Amino acid sequence: MKIILSVILMFAARMCFAEVDYVTSTSEYDVATPTDMDIDHEEQARKNVTQLLNNVLHGYNKNVRPNAGVEPTLVKVDLFALSIGPVIDLDEEFYIEVFFRQRWSDPRLDYNNTNGMDFKVLSLNTIMLESIWYPDTYIHNGKKSKSHSITTPNRLFRIYPNGDILYTQRLTIVAACPMQFQKYPMDTQRCPIRLGSNTYSVEDVVYEWKYEDMTASVAISEDIRLSQYALISWEADKWTKKSDRIGDRTVLAVTFELKRDLGNFLIQTYLPCSMVVFLSWISFFLNREATPARVALGIMTILSITTLGWNSRTQLPKVHYANAIDWYVLLCFGFTFAAVVEFASVNYFTKRRAGMMPGMQDDEEDDMLQAQVEQVEEALLKKRRKNRATFSLFRHRTRSGGRLLNSTPNKTRTQSADAPSSDEDDTNFCGAIFHCLSGNANYRRARFKRTAKDGKSFNSVSKIDETSRILFPVSFCLANALFWCVYLIF
Repeated sequence: MKIILSVILMFAARMCFAEVDYVTSTSEYDVATPTDMDIDHEEQARKNVTQLLNNVLHGYNKNVRPNAGVEPTLVKVDLFALSIGPVIDLDEEFYIEVFFRQRWSDPRLDYNNTNGMDFKVLSLNTIMLESIWYPDTYIHNGKKSKSHSITTPNRLFRIYPNGDILYTQRLTIVAACPMQFQKYPMDTQRCPIRLGSNTYSVEDVVYEWKYEDMTASVAISEDIRLSQYALISWEADKWTKKSDRIGDRTVLAVTFELKRDLGNFLIQTYLPCSMVVFLSWISFFLNREATPARVALGIMTILSITTLGWNSRTQLPKVHYANAIDWYVLLCFGFTFAAVVEFASVNYFTKRRAGMMPGMQDDEEDDMLQAQVEQVEEALLKKRRKNRATFSLFRHRTRSGGRLLNSTPNKTRTQSADAPSSDEDDTNFCGAIFHCLSGNANYRRARFKRTAKDGKSFNSVSKIDETSRILFPVSFCLANALFWCVYLIF
């Protein structure tokens, strides 16, 4: 055992002091040849280090912590983050690469009083760690971590004259990050790293951040760039984890606040959904007789919104609640579906026959009736010129047994409830809606006669379409304003 320890010490000493100085001379590559004095000095230094380490490690027990039975060993920690990311939402984890530094004091390694040996610091190979005690630190929320070893193990080990020890490792840590997706993709995630001792309680080992200002113990590289997130801030903390089974243990934690960038989602989801909604409004400007075009447009927009909604959730875990992007897709789906319902309303309330143009076979009865109405109107117009008073009482018409009958002036003083006048239709909008809903045939004939008299086609632009051209865009803008205010401000 002593032979093996001596070999290790010699190797550590050689790694510490083996240094060759290269100088450039008149030839292409000339190496300065060390003098005999330099060789003797280097050899003496190796012997001194070997003797020093032999003296320090004499009787050293690496299985016993420093100050055992006297006081807890204090381990001070600081981090330097080289990179953060990627952040994987589906697995709720994130990657971080750090220089992890630990400092503690071991009085058994004090070499201040060694005669004739003046070393300010011993920079030793990490193989020396196998001969001394060091903390059993582990990452509480770590899923998978690795220590870098290319081209050599990325570790640093130093011993100071007063027995202080510095141990630095370069680590890539994959840590669990509990996430909340209610505001996705306008969310801010808080991803922590929690570390502490694996076996020692607070009675044996206590962890602390290096500086009194705990957040200052965590430094971040200026070159850090994340693809989907922006690093807003970080905060260090410390607490004691209670446990009746294995004893209380100190926990150090640093939490990184990451805000998701919205640009990618604006391009892939929000703008396409909005454009599909705008596309659905084209049906308001199409002729209401273009049933195939309007129906196809409505179905196409609904299917497009559905596809965009499915794609938006592929990168998320299957959570039980709806997030912000789900509500926006649902909002757009509601407007596209409302556009289809609007055409159904136009088709039901204002068209004489669904998909039928005037002059088709199914409309011959209405056309014959219209011709009779126009003949009666012409006769009434001539009569009005002779006697306006009589004409005012001769306005009522009824249909019986498929024939058009003219009532006597006495009967035309009161209009039938089933045949509202044209003037009443123009002024009483609620009444017109009621007759449309009830499917009043007399109302439809009166409307047909009035539009023909004005020189318009019965299938002119619907008032519902005219209203929708304004109502839908205004409503969608207000809904968007409310949506973005809720998720961006509150």
